[in-house]
Amino acid sequence: MKRFVVSLCCLVSTSFSAMVCAENIPMNKNWEETLGARSLSSCPILIKEGSTLFVLTDGILENISIAITSVDGEQVYVELNHVTVDMEYAIPVDLLPAGDYLITVRQGSKYVMGWFQID
Repeated sequence: MKRFVVSLCCLVSTSFSAMVCAENIPMNKNWEETLGARSLSSCPILIKEGSTLFVLTDGILENISIAITSVDGEQVYVELNHVTVDMEYAIPVDLLPAGDYLITVRQGSKYVMGWFQID
């Protein structure tokens, strides 16, 4: 009986955690890997999970700028930072008003742009 209750609790908690799933942000990018460069970096991935945006990479991204702009052109978030391997760089967006937004991750002439919506 104890195993049944524990299994049932695990099943219920798994189904509730599946309701809050991450969604990939649609992207436009010109990010290309440069062969022979001293620091190899790969294209970042943008994910929205609940009220948080994540910038993920499997390489090291140094001297990147991250900007979030509303559809009317107002910048609501700008930061210069670096993202390392296996690091989830989190950006909380719970204080932004409802609407459509553009996130741009830029490193030199390379960029990734993604569109997301706050309900």
